[in-house]
Amino acid sequence: MNESNDHSEGLRRRDVLKGTAVAGLSIATGDHLLVNAADGLAASKAASRDLIQRENAKPGTRDWTLTNTYIDPDTWWRSPRIEGYCSETSVRAGDTLKVMVSTNPVSEFSLEIFRTGYYGGKGGRSMKKFDSIQG
Repeated sequence: MNESNDHSEGLRRRDVLKGTAVAGLSIATGDHLLVNAADGLAASKAASRDLIQRENAKPGTRDWTLTNTYIDPDTWWRSPRIEGYCSETSVRAGDTLKVMVSTNPVSEFSLEIFRTGYYGGKGGRSMKKFDSIQG
């Protein structure tokens, strides 16, 4: 199932399903469940907003931007000395992220993982740094 994170298109599928479930329950059992279910949905949304606000209030950094890129002087393209990619573009807490890196010639490198978000307007937060990885 592929759900878009774009909220600009109006109603999201998940919200429609929640509303349909609440309406169905209220018809089957009486109006008092509609109020209780709506209160539960509002509390769930408030908790989600609070979690996001707490995360975005954490200290951020601009270090996630690529400022020390190396261009090969012979070709004027990116350097073939080190290249890499990740197995996923987005992960949730507890998910596995594989990072594939190639160095030429074989050499040590460091790797820093950032989470992108508001973070006081800085755009990212350092999550983990690995020093002296053999490539």
